[in-house]
Amino acid sequence: MANFTNANLRYPGYKHTALPDDDPRRTGKPDSTLLNKGESYEMTYFINTYMTKKNWVTIGTFQRIEEFIKVDPNGHKSHAFWRSELDRRFTA
Repeated sequence: MANFTNANLRYPGYKHTALPDDDPRRTGKPDSTLLNKGESYEMTYFINTYMTKKNWVTIGTFQRIEEFIKVDPNGHKSHAFWRSELDRRFTA
């Protein structure tokens, strides 16, 4: 699995804390079906998981996916929505 951390995120203003039962690193799954673009742990988990499925490994790709999601005008959409958008519109 890609193993980037919150320190690898480029955009400022993330919330970096989670309740213990809300952190996908502890629960093994996202805390909801929605991706919260403002929570670092959710963004990191989602991007690492997506990159692993695609066999992508570079920090540049990690940060370009972050940018793709952050600048998109869609709000907090589901993980399935973002996977579909990335599959359709993103190239590594």
